[in-house]
Amino acid sequence: MGWQFDIRTALFLGAFLTLLIGLLLFAVRRHFGPALQASMNWWIAATLLHPIGFLLIALRDLISPWWSSVTSNALVASSFAAFAIALRIFNGSPQRRERLYLLIAATVGLAAYYTYVDDNLPLRIGTISIVYALLLGASARAVYRRGQVLNAITHVTGGLFVAGALLMSYRGAIYLFLSAPLPASVFVVSPLQILSYALGGLLPVVSTVGYLLMCTELSQQELAKAARLDYLTGICNRRAIEDLAGRSIAAARRHGIPLAMMIIDVDHFKRINDEFGHEGGDAALIETVRRLRESLRTEDLIGRLGGEEFVAVMPNTDGAAALAAAERMRSSFADQPMPIGGGDITITVSVGVAVLDARDQQYSHLLRRADRAMYAAKTAGRNKVMLDGVAA
Repeated sequence: MGWQFDIRTALFLGAFLTLLIGLLLFAVRRHFGPALQASMNWWIAATLLHPIGFLLIALRDLISPWWSSVTSNALVASSFAAFAIALRIFNGSPQRRERLYLLIAATVGLAAYYTYVDDNLPLRIGTISIVYALLLGASARAVYRRGQVLNAITHVTGGLFVAGALLMSYRGAIYLFLSAPLPASVFVVSPLQILSYALGGLLPVVSTVGYLLMCTELSQQELAKAARLDYLTGICNRRAIEDLAGRSIAAARRHGIPLAMMIIDVDHFKRINDEFGHEGGDAALIETVRRLRESLRTEDLIGRLGGEEFVAVMPNTDGAAALAAAERMRSSFADQPMPIGGGDITITVSVGVAVLDARDQQYSHLLRRADRAMYAAKTAGRNKVMLDGVAA
């Protein structure tokens, strides 16, 4: 007895696997950060809608055509749209959901028309296949959006949607334009039918695995990034700035260009915490970083050493330029009161400057001299800029 492929059984199996993978994704979603939750919710919705649609198709001839033809196709189309929305949210693409909703509505209209008005199976299969191709193409476009980082995982996920869009386009063209033989039923076995339903059953399962790997990779990148950033201000933390500054110092030595470093300390910061509480102190630190950024160039590095103390590394900057920048920075604080706790208070900073010289063998040596200059500024009365004497 030869091998036989039963489409109805394949539909049941595809629905079961898709539902299983959707439940798995639902179970693990809480382990991912809030940034991925919106995207995951849409993907989970897709993996729930798709198997229901497949189950209704598998029950064709056993239940009402409204459920087995119209509702089933609407659910499958909705699942494809949900995949596209999930990927667009994941990649930060423009949503444009109206277009996807219109394609779902077109699926309902076409399925209803070619079921109740003009009972034409080839036209129903052909037109709905074209709509499916457009929906799958929307997911492929979201994956391969310009500017996205592509790797093996994204190629597997995006490639499945590309393959699905191409297959549905071919299937639609066969029935609409190439006079394909009239099928007696959607369950008639043919190479095209086998390929279509096999892809329909496997695409949600395999693409969900790919999507889950994409989410895991993004989460790992976010964790790595968070480990290098100060949680409050969003600038480099002490460890990260040490690493980046070390590279900048090595580059400055290699190319024979100057490099300067500043240590910036907020004067009397304890008074801010005492008067406005830690919430006011946090607001002051965030505003401090905003002003520091405005005073520095885009190529300058800025990090938080701890508490109210910050460091700035300025490549290709000599002592005169560093002092001028530090003075602008000091003035931006002294001349502009800071809104804290519903009122405006004047906050000043003391700035120490050091310029890289031959005796600075590593980052800590330059940092020590800049720190010494900063303490000299505090000793001199605060709200001052001092250049370390070694580099003067």
